[in-house]
Amino acid sequence: MILLFTLLMAQVAPASLEQIRADANLEHRARVAIEFAVSSEHAAEADYTKGDMAAVTAHLQTMTAAVEIAKEALERTGKTPSRNPGPYKSAELKTQDILVRLGDLEKRMDSEERSVLEGPRTRVQEIHDAWFDGIMSKKK
Repeated sequence: MILLFTLLMAQVAPASLEQIRADANLEHRARVAIEFAVSSEHAAEADYTKGDMAAVTAHLQTMTAAVEIAKEALERTGKTPSRNPGPYKSAELKTQDILVRLGDLEKRMDSEERSVLEGPRTRVQEIHDAWFDGIMSKKK
């Protein structure tokens, strides 16, 4: 009985960005989008190990799109990071982890391969910095 209850309560991870966008709960959407971004970054690393640069590029684009979805969802909540830091802090910490992992991936890449990281890493850094600045700003 407990096993059945546990299985019913377990949430299935979304299989696509469209499923994430369809989530009506904006804070949940943001949280799931960030988890999806983390998963996409891990997949990019795995595909780099396999030598599949096309898949690496696709996963990095998906990762960036997922972080954008989280940003939009948090903005649409109407909550500010300085007054309601919880969801922003969680997202900020996870994007910091993503940025660290992207830095590690860059170190493993050959110099001619690193260009695939530039755009995604820059955009994730911008969003991360905005969340961090919002959390650290004075409450109004």
